[in-house]
Amino acid sequence: MYKFLPLTLILLLPVFDQYVIAGGRFERTISRPFRSVLMVHNGMRWGSWGQKEMCPTGMYATGFSLKVAGRWESLLVGDNTALNGIRLHCINPSKGSSGPYEDYATIQSDVGSWGKWSDIKWCSSGFLTSFQLRVEPYQGTWDDTAANDIRFNCSGNTGMVKGSGMSWGEWGDWSETCGGKGICGIETMVEQPQGVGDDTALNDVRMYCCD
Repeated sequence: MYKFLPLTLILLLPVFDQYVIAGGRFERTISRPFRSVLMVHNGMRWGSWGQKEMCPTGMYATGFSLKVAGRWESLLVGDNTALNGIRLHCINPSKGSSGPYEDYATIQSDVGSWGKWSDIKWCSSGFLTSFQLRVEPYQGTWDDTAANDIRFNCSGNTGMVKGSGMSWGEWGDWSETCGGKGICGIETMVEQPQGVGDDTALNDVRMYCCD
């Protein structure tokens, strides 16, 4: 499981419970208390849930990036998997709640094997507070892709931040909105590579909200 930060700001060390970031040391709290769990009802069910990952204590998700298998890669491997991974990028609001952001921590749960990571999409201010997932339903004998894209609302009515995933399927209903300050954790359902079978990679996601 990867913990990823900007190369100019990070020093990754083999410690068990800490991120080491230029200018400060942040505890990585997998068991950080949370107020609620955000879910949607259109996710698919291939695969299993990965480990929950939480922002370091006192930090909240303000941006995200996606790992997406594009059309050309899908043609080369002969299988479309679309959305493979989601990263949340967490900031400490005591250091400012509007971009651009320099000090941030990045978290992710399980991730599929295909695709490339997109640039980070940030809220103009505030934190991520709800999400909507684009999912292709079961295709029978045709190629399944499951989750294709995600988008988030930001706190303070500062607008919606859209992902750059694929366009198969339809957008489902929005999740509930976070109580507390905002989203602080993520857990994904990912199907492991199927060999000669049909791969779908990321199928579903749930987000955690903290005070």
